[in-house]
Amino acid sequence: MKRHFLLLIFYFWNGLLLFAKADYIIIEKLIITGNEKTNEAVIRQELPFRIGDTISIGVLAQKIEEGEQQLMNTNLFTDAKITYAQWVGATQKVHLKIAVKETWYVYPIPVFELADRNFNVWWREFNHSLQRVNIGMEFKHINVSGWRDKLEVEFQYGFTRSYKLQYRRPYINKKRTIGVSALIKRSRNRELPYVTENNKQLFYKNEDHFIRDRWRLETKLTWRPNYYGNHTFSLSYFNNWVDTVVTNTLNPAYFGNGKNTQRFARFYYGFNYDRRDNRAYPWKGYNLGASLEKDGLGFSKDRNALTLRFNAEQYWAVKQRWSIGMGLRAKYSLLRQAQAYANNQAVGHGRDKISGYELYVMDGLDLALIRSNLRFEIWESDVTFGKLVFIEAFRHLPFRINAILSSDVGYINSPFNTFDNKFNDQLLWGGGIGLDLVFYYNFVFRAQYSINEIGEKGFFLDFKIGI
Repeated sequence: MKRHFLLLIFYFWNGLLLFAKADYIIIEKLIITGNEKTNEAVIRQELPFRIGDTISIGVLAQKIEEGEQQLMNTNLFTDAKITYAQWVGATQKVHLKIAVKETWYVYPIPVFELADRNFNVWWREFNHSLQRVNIGMEFKHINVSGWRDKLEVEFQYGFTRSYKLQYRRPYINKKRTIGVSALIKRSRNRELPYVTENNKQLFYKNEDHFIRDRWRLETKLTWRPNYYGNHTFSLSYFNNWVDTVVTNTLNPAYFGNGKNTQRFARFYYGFNYDRRDNRAYPWKGYNLGASLEKDGLGFSKDRNALTLRFNAEQYWAVKQRWSIGMGLRAKYSLLRQAQAYANNQAVGHGRDKISGYELYVMDGLDLALIRSNLRFEIWESDVTFGKLVFIEAFRHLPFRINAILSSDVGYINSPFNTFDNKFNDQLLWGGGIGLDLVFYYNFVFRAQYSINEIGEKGFFLDFKIGI
């Protein structure tokens, strides 16, 4: 921001008399450099201005900052800078230079993944057993043709044996507003959680053969009519199976009514409006989202659910080194009937979590979470490795360390709960203090000392940060 301000002062000084009469500029040319693989149209798509646009001087620096943020949020670049290449005071016409540094697009990554919900459950509840990890290989190309299309191929063994093939193309029309994707995935397990009791998952294991098999087929269409809003429509098919010992002996409600198979289709619609400066680790801005999900489209009676979800986040940058974040996440089941255990997840999975309850799960039809944090930037630096790193895209490492104070409140409604789960159907509070480490803008790691409402305390690690 300071760099843009100084450049504006420079041009104001050179054309002071002319600017006294005119308070706007006209973008005459965009000069894009550094994009060896990425198509220029992909870069232009993320800019909040076009050739020929007339922009007020008062908002020009803000527009440039937004453009840089949008480019970084594509995850295609390790750096993006927009500067003034030329400014003709007599005509108010400006040439802008967009300089990007492309990241490494092809990732043949060895997979070492925990099978449990989070690191803390694996470390404490299962004594960091290597039998509960997944190993394999993931091939990921995030810019196959230069149009920001993404291909993922994964082979995984260990606790979960899975295979995945996914392709996503964000632009299929001339206006670059409509995208498509397709997914096929199969996963099998010799161990699975079959019930939740005392807010802990109980597991059943068979060393001799697989006891769970899941298939998923999905096609998706996205519509992005503007820079910040995005609509998603998807149609999925699920084919799930578990060993009869699970449904006959351990939990007849696993798929409901004692069935050991579950086949259903899902229609999903979601909307998201994102004005955060950095989607992986926001410092300012806001994000709004909502979705409607219908499981069971008439041809099968194995599952019938209609679920509404909502999330809202707001971040305030206080001075230069402080930031306050607040977020609301909610889930409401429009069909008020008991759901299969396998589909009745609430807190403890994904981003639906409460600080201090990392070792617990709360199942239920509905949930409401309010998460908040106060962050202070302790240290920010750029580390240059030079030729020590053979991949040029990773020779420059932006790195931040932030102190964080968090406080979360949540409520899980579980009207059909038949087991003793003390944290369901009551207001819960948890919080903590810790450190956030941010690498390359989008890799985030948190170490936090947390406490919950019943006085339990502990040191927890989190590799998936989010309000």
